Amino acid sequence: MQILKNTWHRINNLVAFIERWTLTILFVGMLVCGALQIVTRFILHTPIPWSEELLTYSFVWTSFIGASLAINSLAHFNVDCFVVRLPTYLSHPLLYIVWSIMAVFTVFLCWKGVVLTQVNVYQSMDVLPVSMMWAYLALPVSAAFMFIHTVERLLLGDFLPHMRVMVPVIISEDGA
Repeated sequence: MQILKNTWHRINNLVAFIERWTLTILFVGMLVCGALQIVTRFILHTPIPWSEELLTYSFVWTSFIGASLAINSLAHFNVDCFVVRLPTYLSHPLLYIVWSIMAVFTVFLCWKGVVLTQVNVYQSMDVLPVSMMWAYLALPVSAAFMFIHTVERLLLGDFLPHMRVMVPVIISEDGA
């Protein structure tokens, strides 16, 4: 079991590394493309037709890859007011169930993303001479990455950011 955990941990770290570099490249590309669009539109008065479309699909990829990386770092917003009030013997199994459902959902997203990508292989983008497959591919790729991060959390049993350090809340007698 420990070999499986170590191997999965290495895979998870590799995926997170790929995500960070992909996001860095996408952000820099979006910054350059956006600046180029502003210069050509407002200074040269001849906008580049493909820049808006490239920015749009880069933003789609950034959103999906960023959502996956947020799962890895437990950065997503969560409402845990119910879970934190439960005793540990109830909250921990409940969190395992929730994260297991997340893992199943990411498999479903990956499957449907592959189907959607295959359907759009022969459709081309409006301005760029590129298949829409590359835009839709963001869904199955990010879902596969999400699955890897979710299974990592299941193997670690580490589900909530504040579970790492428990800080007692002290309420004064006057209620402040």
